[in-house]
Amino acid sequence: MAIGPVAGDGSGGKTDSNVDSSSSIIKNKKTHGILAVLGWGLILPFGAIFARYLKHKDPLWYYLHVVVQFVGFLLAVAAVVVGFSLNHRLHAFIPAHKGIGIFILTLAVLQVTAFFTRPSKDSKYRKYWSWIHNWFGRISLFFGAVNIVLGIHIAGSGQDWKIGYGFLVGSILIICIVMEALSRIKKSEEPEFPSAFPMSSL
Repeated sequence: MAIGPVAGDGSGGKTDSNVDSSSSIIKNKKTHGILAVLGWGLILPFGAIFARYLKHKDPLWYYLHVVVQFVGFLLAVAAVVVGFSLNHRLHAFIPAHKGIGIFILTLAVLQVTAFFTRPSKDSKYRKYWSWIHNWFGRISLFFGAVNIVLGIHIAGSGQDWKIGYGFLVGSILIICIVMEALSRIKKSEEPEFPSAFPMSSL
């Protein structure tokens, strides 16, 4: 493959191989971005929403959470694979984007592993498992969003990407706020049963 601005005929034009390579890189950048946004920006956040706000639909919430998160995990892995392929071809120096990508992928692998090590409800370790699982999920989603923004900036993507992702994040935040408000209202309306040993009688 010819490298540089001079073609094989000395005309100074780009060779077909250069054009094909450039087109392939652009396509891979878009693929990497789409996979990352679908995985980290859409599917995984909704999997977390199901787990938080659909607990009253047991066991539906659990199966939805598992299936949706597994699909999101596969998309996240695919995004990383395409990302490493791009990095190998471009030799780009993007330590922050690459480092965060590896970090959140590690957390995602641990989350999948946690599914197979989930203690029973009556286990004394269940509350610790739940705490770790919840916070690993929150941290990975936060840094996933940060890395998407970094990726859009690094790739020099147009306004369409920025507006589109901004709209997606805004929509998810609104959904979370509404669901959280409804959840708190419902909880406040639940009848409180008096204690068998009221403090006032002691």
